[in-house]
Formats: sequence, structure tokens, C-alpha cells
Amino acid sequence: MGNNGAMLTRLRDRLVAEGEAALRAEPGLVRFTGDHEADRLLNDFSDHPHAFVFAALVDRRVKAERAWMVPLLIQQRLGSFEIRDLEPLSEQRWLSLMREPTPAHRMPETMAVVLHRATHRAVTQYAGDASRIWADEPSSATVVRRFLEFHGGGPKIATMAANILVRGFHIPLSDYRYIDISADVQVNRVMARLGFIDERSSPDVVVYAARDLNPDFPGIFDLALWDLGRTLCRPTNPRCSECRLNDFCAYANTHRPKA
Repeated sequence: MGNNGAMLTRLRDRLVAEGEAALRAEPGLVRFTGDHEADRLLNDFSDHPHAFVFAALVDRRVKAERAWMVPLLIQQRLGSFEIRDLEPLSEQRWLSLMREPTPAHRMPETMAVVLHRATHRAVTQYAGDASRIWADEPSSATVVRRFLEFHGGGPKIATMAANILVRGFHIPLSDYRYIDISADVQVNRVMARLGFIDERSSPDVVVYAARDLNPDFPGIFDLALWDLGRTLCRPTNPRCSECRLNDFCAYANTHRPKA
């Protein structure tokens, strides 16, 4: 790793402080898509908490903004996103909604199955109220496990969903120890360039590195790293001079233009 121990400690402290500041911030509309109507539906935990859950479950293999648009598209195509209207839909009807008039997702067949089963689970396990997944200050392990129990809810999606609930919606949990970093390509690249891991590290190494850095809340800097990876810390021609972590970054320090 390019940074020495003291630099990595300063960098960790900076990232944790930013994450803690976000947790203390006043909650507002959490923006997922850039579309106000779609984001309002995703933020509607009173009447449509399943919108958030369903969008999280389909957030893979497409850009995040497209995945999180799916609940609004289904609402527009069906004329409703009430759980009572979704419950009777067959898997074939879900497939039709995901395909027509244009595919709502890169994998409409797979996601039709995911959403059909998610509706069934929301009804049978949570009485049609998906907010029961995170009600009454459960442990972080409980929330992550409940997302994992949905068909298609792997560790990356489950921890991402739990992290957004805490960070974006300020949902109270009894602890945050089991909310890991979501080791996607953006996060992995930024973690490696900052000097926390080797660039050839597996996703498991990324997860455990974050646990080592901040055991009480390993995913606290997930959003910051993901956002940097999408905007500045690109695979080629990263815009290091614009990055607020420039002075701490192993990659930036070794690629800094000579005076």
C-alpha cells in the first residue's frame, strides 16, 4: 500500500467523521433517481414502504437510477402500486409489466420473478407492511437477515438497503455492526486507490477491510466511496485534483504531476 499507517489513520478518521455528520443531518427527501415522482414513491414509508424494498432488490446489473425507477414504472403501467393490487398478480403478469412497452430493467425476466416473490413475502411475512422489516429498533443483523430472506436479496443488496435506511432515512437500529460496505466495482476501486486494500483484492477482502477500519459501523463511508467512484475516481483519467481526499490518497500522491 502506498500510504503509511499514519496517513491511513487520518484518512479513516476523515471518512468516519463525514459519515457521522451525515447521520446527524436533518432528514429530507432521499434522492435515488433524479425524478421527483419516483423519489417521492420511494420515500413513502407510510403507505408504500414496499417500493423501497422492491427497488433495492432489483438494484443490480443496471445503473442505480434505472433500478430505482422500477416502482414508479410499475405504478404507471398497472395504475396502482398498492400492495393489495400487487398481491394477486401472477408471475406472467409481472413479466408483462416489466417488459412492456419497454423493458424496465436489463433483466426483466429475472426481476419479474424477484418482484413476484417479494410481493408474496411482504404479504405473508409482514402483513403487507414492509416497514415491519425495520420497525421497533431491531439489530442491524436482523434487518440485514430480513432482506437476505427475500429472493434475490444477496449480501450486497441487503447491506446496501440497511445502510440507506440508517444513513438516508435515519431509521433507528439498536446497533450498526452488521451493516457492511457494499463491495461493488466503484467502492473496490476507490478503496484500492486510497491505499486501504490491494487493487486485486476480492470483495470479501474489501468487506473485512471496512470492518477493520470501523468495526461499529463498517458501512459508514460506503456512499462517499461509491459516489467518488462514479464521479471523480473513474477507471481511466481520474480527476484527482477535484477530489477532497486528494492529499490523503495513495494513488493521487504517486500520480501527482511533478513541479
